[in-house]
Amino acid sequence: MGRARGDPWPVIQEAAKVGIYSLDFYAQQFFDPTGLGIPMAVEELFWGDAGIALSIVGTGLAAVGVLANGTEEQIGTWIPQMYGDTDDVKVAAFCSSEPDAGSDVGAMRTRAVYDEAKDEWVLNGTKTWATNGGIANVHVVVAVVDPDLGTKGHASFIVPPNTPASPRARSSRSTASAPRTPPRSSWRTSASPAPACSAARRGWTSGSPAPASGPGRAGSG
Repeated sequence: MGRARGDPWPVIQEAAKVGIYSLDFYAQQFFDPTGLGIPMAVEELFWGDAGIALSIVGTGLAAVGVLANGTEEQIGTWIPQMYGDTDDVKVAAFCSSEPDAGSDVGAMRTRAVYDEAKDEWVLNGTKTWATNGGIANVHVVVAVVDPDLGTKGHASFIVPPNTPASPRARSSRSTASAPRTPPRSSWRTSASPAPACSAARRGWTSGSPAPASGPGRAGSG
């Protein structure tokens, strides 16, 4: 992967070396009784450079999406792959916003359709403004599974590394320090093991297969 001027990769790698970009860091801070560790670290990062800081903390958006909606197996499998390690640093991207659906997730058009013959989910749509999009090791993509359910018919899909994409999918970087998601994304992602994450404690109400290893209505991501 090439390194552009202002590229955040060297800074992210250095952040991993000093311990502020890692799964262990966030796990330790989660048990901090004061709850101040992460806010203080984030404040200092953004004071230095907002674009670089966003690339460092952007992976957390995808991680939280899986942590909130995924199964224990999905959490244990995919979140470590979002960060990598000091010798092989990775990033992840949370892809929810669209050209006509920023904070209004109810207007989302990206669809997820289950291909029963191939036992896989096909994601087709346009995503924008996703930090680390296109260069991420793991993408978490929110898509519409059942439009009749409104936002309750959304699911968050884990798109693993090297998932086949259509020729339309292309990388776009709006600024050197803030990599963005491909404007048009079309993935075919195997449903075994379940790449989609949803809240297992909820009941799936649609007639279509649940986008997870067990029953569970899709969360809005």
